[in-house]
Amino acid sequence: MKILQIAAVAAVGLFVPCALHAASLCPAVGDATAGCDLVITVTNSGTTVATGPSFALAGGTYDGSDDTLIGIINNSTSALSSISLSSNTDIFGFDGDGIDTFGVTGNSKDTSGYGGPDSFYSGINPSATAGTVDFVTPLAAGGGNTFFSLEEALVPSQVVVTPPAPAVPEPSTLVLLGTGLVGFCGAVKRRFAL
Repeated sequence: MKILQIAAVAAVGLFVPCALHAASLCPAVGDATAGCDLVITVTNSGTTVATGPSFALAGGTYDGSDDTLIGIINNSTSALSSISLSSNTDIFGFDGDGIDTFGVTGNSKDTSGYGGPDSFYSGINPSATAGTVDFVTPLAAGGGNTFFSLEEALVPSQVVVTPPAPAVPEPSTLVLLGTGLVGFCGAVKRRFAL
């Protein structure tokens, strides 16, 4: 019996913090009273899209109809300034009832009303099925997070996430690195030549 109690306490200790973090990731917006409808998690090995605590409420929409509240957590080791999303439906077909119309504070770069305090959109294709979510303040490595909204009542399998490619050093950076290494080697050679 004692082992069963210890296992139960361990399970609660492991899973409750995750649920609480997901709930605190997004504020209550409209019918999404428990937080995010969907949660995107970015890691070094890829991304996942999972249901959030409000998914079961109002069909997974904050407006009770066709808009989804999405939280994003950056658990990778580098800051995240944008993320590309695509779907088989018009997730970027904004029709004027974004989270900003439900009382969420917007930002000056977002003209759609769907970006919330830290997100705006760019590179939306003509059919509104693909685009980029940009962050005003890049999401910090190791847990930086924010939230935004998209069109349609979405399920995790409908959202395809493409994180940005790792940064490739510019040629001038490589030249500077090479020059520094040559200088360092020369200094070491002179030091030990005496």
